[in-house]
Amino acid sequence: MDKNKKATLYFLLTIGILVCIRLVFIFTLNLSDDEAYYWQYARHLSLSYYEHPPLVAWSNYLMMRLFGSTAFAVRISAFLYSIGDSILVWLIAGRILQDKMKAFLSVLALNIIPAYAIGGLMMLPDAPLGFFWLLTMYFLIKVFLDDRGNYWYAAGIALGLDMLSKYHSIFVPISTLIFMIVSREHRKWFRDARPYLAAVIALIIFSPVIIWNIRHHFESLGFELVSRNPNFHLSIDKFFTFLGSQAGFISPLVFLLILYAVYYGFRNRGNTGFLFMSSFAAPIILFFFAVSFLVDTKPNWALMGYIPGVILSIQMSYEQLHKPWFRKYLWSGWALALLFTLLIHIQLYYPLIPLKPVDTDLTNDLYGWHTAGREVMDAYHALEKKGPTFLFTHKYQLSSQLAFNAPGQPQVYTSNKTGDSYHDWGFNVTSKLDGWNAVYINDNSFRIDPYKHFRCAAWNELPPLKIYRYGHYARTFYIYECFDFEGIIQP
Repeated sequence: MDKNKKATLYFLLTIGILVCIRLVFIFTLNLSDDEAYYWQYARHLSLSYYEHPPLVAWSNYLMMRLFGSTAFAVRISAFLYSIGDSILVWLIAGRILQDKMKAFLSVLALNIIPAYAIGGLMMLPDAPLGFFWLLTMYFLIKVFLDDRGNYWYAAGIALGLDMLSKYHSIFVPISTLIFMIVSREHRKWFRDARPYLAAVIALIIFSPVIIWNIRHHFESLGFELVSRNPNFHLSIDKFFTFLGSQAGFISPLVFLLILYAVYYGFRNRGNTGFLFMSSFAAPIILFFFAVSFLVDTKPNWALMGYIPGVILSIQMSYEQLHKPWFRKYLWSGWALALLFTLLIHIQLYYPLIPLKPVDTDLTNDLYGWHTAGREVMDAYHALEKKGPTFLFTHKYQLSSQLAFNAPGQPQVYTSNKTGDSYHDWGFNVTSKLDGWNAVYINDNSFRIDPYKHFRCAAWNELPPLKIYRYGHYARTFYIYECFDFEGIIQP
């Protein structure tokens, strides 16, 4: 069997293994807090949403129509997008590196990295963002490397769908512009109408988000620029927190390897493909490292920039393999990344690493909600016999998990004052609920004293509900019955 056929076989086997592993996970794990929130998005279909564009909701809605309101229906879209990511990396790396074995190793490397391995299991806005980002890159490679100008239209469609996924997609046109400016031979496209027509196509596809924001007084813009960043100030600690999160999400040695690979692409900018990949890696990575001095920057915000770096790292590694120290570094780096990924997958099911306190173990968030939902609904039905009753929490994460996991999937209100989509749906706690009975729930991660935040004629606190995983304490739910709700206590 020749090298190319062997590489293709390895690629197909890898895809088959990924399909099997990820199907097991999406069939057996409960939704995370954010996934439950985006499930709520799909129950309130809209042109866009307070925090994000709508494609995560539209994807969920389509799958829920096919498979019902289940965790599988929510996660199947993430599964399909993630498999699509691997296929696109195979195609992009094959064209850039001109070697199918290197393309296979790019796919393998991507799926060894913890952030991408775990990300392939979760239906977040990053799932469609990643797929359509890579699809746009694929079409642009057809334009720039193969000189097939009509692929600008396909790139415009893919970019429009990427813009419907997450606002981070703004870095796709930014990266494209940087490449066209730096690459002298591709400045010719500034004199061609097709890139501008592609931009118009992308904006037309993105228009539901524009319309929604106009109708809602640009709430999303206010959230992204103001509400999301309440602690805006210069801080070296924030930078190092973000730096540590990137090293952890990617794994430390591979993280450094990828950063150097991005530099390698610019250093070898005479190769159009290498320059293109570094142009799509550097802007988003550099931007979020820069703003991390000022705002609390989430670990996943720069992840799309590392994928081109992974591909370049494979080429760079081939060139450096003759150096003994580099071979040791390479094996150590990827072995550590694989170990991180395996440990995280195990931790999802069994608390192999006993993290303390327990709310630092995010895998605990996947457990206990079915039991808590039944307890809450028992209390709800008892109060309902005495008069109108509603369910509420003070966080959208708690409200969404309760709504998804409680029998009958009831609507749940939230009293969150910092802003979320519940106020657009009409399910924020207001004076219209005064006089009703209520059931309130929180947990050890989002623990507050409800007596100090909500006024009721009388309270009844149920026994704390402790959740265990294989004998290990995981979390505690606190459930309260409120009689004759009288409103939120203002600070």
